[in-house]
Amino acid sequence: MEDKSLETVAKLKMYFKEREGVEYSDQVIRQGLVPSHRGTIEKPQGYAEISRSCGDGIIFFLQIHQDKIMRARFFSMGCLAAVASGNAAAVMAEGKDVYEAFDVDAPAIADALGGLPEKEDHCAELACEALREALRDYLTHRREPWKRDYPKKK
Repeated sequence: MEDKSLETVAKLKMYFKEREGVEYSDQVIRQGLVPSHRGTIEKPQGYAEISRSCGDGIIFFLQIHQDKIMRARFFSMGCLAAVASGNAAAVMAEGKDVYEAFDVDAPAIADALGGLPEKEDHCAELACEALREALRDYLTHRREPWKRDYPKKK
């Protein structure tokens, strides 16, 4: 089974290189195609929705208990690198103290993905910005959660 997975990743790397002119790492392809932390959290304690003019966007959800991030989820309307970056940021934040999670920065996200192509660096910055905005949302509303604007169901 692992051989087939490696073969698929190799084929995708070749496809992106030949057709798109972009070289992605194995981690970007794996986390971008099968993100382990994609999803939503109903009534999150931390929430952020960030988008860029290029069309990429990330929505971040945090479930927090006693200032510890119990669950982190994201949803991305963007390219493979944006999805992979959102997933990496969620994985890195989960289990951390809220203040420790502010240390998750764009270079750390890119490193966790085995690097990003130069023209895709903004995806790690987008994921970092979304995570930090969700953390700020939590800190702003943790004493008065009834003032929070929860995401609207669509």
